[in-house]
Amino acid sequence: MPLYDDVVSNDQMLEEAIVHLADQFGPQPFYQVLQRLDLVPLYSSIQKQMAQRIVLLEEAVAHYRNSDAYQALAAASQTAYGYELNMFIKYCVNKKGKNPNINDVSSATFLTDYLAPVKKANTRSKKSAFLRSFFGEVLEHFYGRNIEKLKRTLIIEADKDREPRAFTKTQINELLSLVRLGREAHRNFTILWTFLGTGVRLSELCTLQVGDIKVDRQVIMVRGKGKKGYKQPNKITTSSLKTLSSYISFRYKGLEAEVDYEDRYVFSDDKGATHLHESTVQKMFTALINEATTIPENDKKPYQFSIHSLRHSFALYLLESGVNIYTIKELMRHAWLSSTEVYLKLYDDMLVTAIEKHPLAQITITELF
Repeated sequence: MPLYDDVVSNDQMLEEAIVHLADQFGPQPFYQVLQRLDLVPLYSSIQKQMAQRIVLLEEAVAHYRNSDAYQALAAASQTAYGYELNMFIKYCVNKKGKNPNINDVSSATFLTDYLAPVKKANTRSKKSAFLRSFFGEVLEHFYGRNIEKLKRTLIIEADKDREPRAFTKTQINELLSLVRLGREAHRNFTILWTFLGTGVRLSELCTLQVGDIKVDRQVIMVRGKGKKGYKQPNKITTSSLKTLSSYISFRYKGLEAEVDYEDRYVFSDDKGATHLHESTVQKMFTALINEATTIPENDKKPYQFSIHSLRHSFALYLLESGVNIYTIKELMRHAWLSSTEVYLKLYDDMLVTAIEKHPLAQITITELF
């Protein structure tokens, strides 16, 4: 009898827990998770109803644009994915007519044909990354389906021939000199020096708030890539920390007692209420590059040097100074060591260039014999 009571009690507790989870997250999402974990049969009445539903491309696009999968992207990624989305819509309309069924444009065959004209591995990978995001969100939401099979078609490959571009120290010195002579010199110098002393990304710098500066720990708290809302500690050099702290003191002196003091954005045009737009920083930096005489004209073309090159410079100078690759990985906040190892080849190329400047390197073998 006691054994029977225990079984009944456990069943009741399990039922109550399941009902609680279903109420908390909704019956359909709860079922979808169970199905993904292979804890329930693939096709139930709910699954059949979802499979029979007709979802048009227009509805799928509207959902994706408002989904967390898209909204959580950095501003630059949203722009890139928005462009890719418009390109894909045009292709779908051209091949399937206006507003086709989402099922008609999500097959492996259709997507293979869409990607076929793209020859460059890097461009193809970018398109595949977008399509994974789009169909991953849409098919999960409307049909409870994952895209594991589609991933075999939507392959993402790193472009092994593409190397990060970093500035030379001479070029950095000129950029630092030029920024002092321009408009908003104090702010823009602080921005540039913070980039060089932290290796942070553009979006991370723009969203920096006063409370994110932790002087005692020598770190700044940044919203890492793909982790919107979640802040990570990022080390900062002493000189950059002093420059940044000095700028904050200059700009917000006397407001320390305000309740929103720590929430104010460091770089802002409206007293810290909203952060400086990424495009503002990009335009400022592009103007510096165009003005610099130590940067060759070919390197001033689009997609050569950019703000992200400052992050590459940060990593390369660490490597040049003898810091090991594992420490650099942590300072760069890379998830994978392979992301950091790309700098090894760039550094090796620098050494080859340097040794070729040796006086004896210019002597040919025929001159010796």
